[in-house]
Parts: sequence; C-alpha cells; structure tokens
Amino acid sequence: MTRSVVVTGLGVVSRDITCLADFQRVLDHGGSEPEAPLQFDTEQFRARRAHATDPDATQAALSAAIENGRLPDLDGVERDCAGLGLLAALEALGHAGLDGAARKKMGCAVATTSGGLMDRYSDALDDNRTGDGALVTPGSAAQVFSKVFALNGPVCAFSCACMSSLGALSYAMARVENGDTPLMLVGGSDRMREADFAGFNALRAMDRDRCRPFDKERRGMMIGDGAAMLVIEDEEHARARGATTLARLAGIGLSADSHHITSPDSRGLTRAMQQALTMAGKRPDEIGYVNCHGTGTPLNDAAEAEALSNIFVKDAPRPVISSTKGATGHLLGSAGAIETIATILALNAGEAPVMGTTLDPEDISFRMPFPETDRKFDGSVAMKNSLGFGGLNGSLILERLTTGET
Repeated sequence: MTRSVVVTGLGVVSRDITCLADFQRVLDHGGSEPEAPLQFDTEQFRARRAHATDPDATQAALSAAIENGRLPDLDGVERDCAGLGLLAALEALGHAGLDGAARKKMGCAVATTSGGLMDRYSDALDDNRTGDGALVTPGSAAQVFSKVFALNGPVCAFSCACMSSLGALSYAMARVENGDTPLMLVGGSDRMREADFAGFNALRAMDRDRCRPFDKERRGMMIGDGAAMLVIEDEEHARARGATTLARLAGIGLSADSHHITSPDSRGLTRAMQQALTMAGKRPDEIGYVNCHGTGTPLNDAAEAEALSNIFVKDAPRPVISSTKGATGHLLGSAGAIETIATILALNAGEAPVMGTTLDPEDISFRMPFPETDRKFDGSVAMKNSLGFGGLNGSLILERLTTGET
C-alpha cells in the first residue's frame, strides 16, 4: 500500500530570516540588496556580494537554544553547516507539534554541498593539524541531526549539487510511502564558504550587483547560505495525532541531461516535470504556480524557459512562474528546500512571491509577479523545479489540501 505524504512542519533560517514570518515578509517584498559576507574578505574577488547569514547571530541563536534546553550541548555543532539546519529543524519540529517521544519514529534526509567536511578541513589547515576525530564526511550533517534529535528512523545525506534538496525529498517521500517510517525530517543546510564563493567567481557565474532571474539584463547568480527543514508525514498518521497539514507531496520526478556539467539541456528538466505530473496524476493546466530554479544565469534561465514551454504549451492555460533567488540568493544544496517552503506558502496564500526585478524578459512568455503586478494565481496545485551542475534535474508537485481534508 502506497501512503499519502503530507507536510506538517516548516522551518527557515537564512539572511534576515530567523522564522517563517520573516521569510514571508522577504517573499512579499523581494528581499534586500546583497552585501559583502561577514565570514571572509571578498575584496580579492570579481563579484564581492552575497546573501549571507551573520555568523555571530547564528552562534547566539545556537547558544540560546542550548541554554534553554532546546538543544543539547553538542561539541562542535556551532562550527558546522549543521548549526543552521538545527535552528531550522527546531522551528519545523515545533511547527509540527512533535515532542521527543514522537521523534523516536522519525527519520532524516539532509541535503548539503559538503555537510561540514570543508568546514572541518579548513579548520584543520588553520590550526596546522590533521583532524580531531570529529565527523568529517558529507553525511556529517545528517548524522548530527540524528544524534541531536534522537531520531531512530532511516538517515541519509544528499550532495547532488543544487538539486540536492529535491533528491533528499524524493528519498524521504519514498520512506514514508513505503511504510518504513511515519515521519521524516527533510531539508537542506549550507553555510557560506570562501571555497564556494571563489569557485563561482572563477566560473564567472556571479552577478556583481544582484540576481535577476529571467531578466533580459541578467548576468549571473548571487550565492547565499542558510537552511530550510520540513516535517513530512504519513497522512493517516498526521490525522490521527491531530496535526495541521500544510500541503500534500503529490509527485516527484528526477532526471539527468547527460549533456554538459554547467550548460543544461532543456530536455532533461522536461522529463523530470513530466515524471512528476504523471506520478501526481495531474495535467499541466492544473498547475497554478511554478517556483523555478531561476538562477539568473543566461544559460540556466534560457534552458528552464524552454523546458517550461515544452510542458505548458501556448494554446493551454499557463501557470504563474517566479524564482525566489533574487530575494534569498542561491543556497546551493539547500536551495530546493527553502524554495519548496516558499512554494507551500504561496500555494496556501494563492499568491506568488514577488520577483525582485522590473524588466520584462525577452525569452519567456509566462506571467511573472513583478513588483506592482498581480501576484494571485488560480488552482490548488504548484510545482517546484531544481537543476544542478552535471545536468541533474528535479521537479516536485505539491497540492493544497481542501478544507474537508485538513
């Protein structure tokens, strides 16, 4: 028996964001201008700005959570990218109304670019040592989550470039659908690192000023950091405990282009979207909103626009589309998780997040919620797309539950 999977908890930590209410305000106003990160000096780089968290504020929040007993005093967590995810997870678990006993049945799937491996390697180099016996694998973040929250269900980490979060969601959905566990904590956690910043600068993939998804003046992405976590659950289990259901995860599709590491082929994303629609049993004209990957790079946005046109043809109703990366920056492995939360909030409000751009695009004919334009959309079904280096693609279908179902 395949079980229906619903979302019952959400949590977000990112630049200017410490909770869902902050995130909603950012989505409503398109975010603030990027600035130089506090984590390292960017003067040596071509592009010097980002949407970065304040490390002092993160440390203070973690210390407060430890002091008030919401987190144990786990040595080393503050230095890892897992720290941001733990803060987001605390909000998601509280939002879902889960106590310690309920968490015993829960599993965990965490998306990240390196899971703390690069952080510990950098620390070791700075201190002229070879290691300290701490967790130093890409799965470290997931292991930290499991230990901190005493989770006894299946645990897995995903590092599939910028498609990592949808990979984690696919795994988590499968575990609940198959009955392996009634609950999964799933999402992404990434910290601002100089190595990532340098790499995207070397690729000349970064805009010097701001990210302009689908804009004819777009010149690149804007890196960000943070975490986003969701509690997903067997729908019957959620109802039995009286949980509030926020959305149903109706279908997901994954594919690879087998084309080029940084130049996507639209046919790959087209396949992923079609797979997701088929699994969800939905037609393209039932999708009211698409939260796009939309990095603001010329190649990505053009390929994604072409893929959208392959699915949502001109002679049929087309969804409203937008990218939220202009507001949050690109959170790399965590991007799909924070954007899935943005999609759930939009779906329940019937209103798309504002696009932080004002110019009409030349290569796409979908309606987009620019400032001062109508952001409302019809329908109870939305889609979230993610693309990653190496031609990796993911597409997720979310469905708003009707009043009688909640």
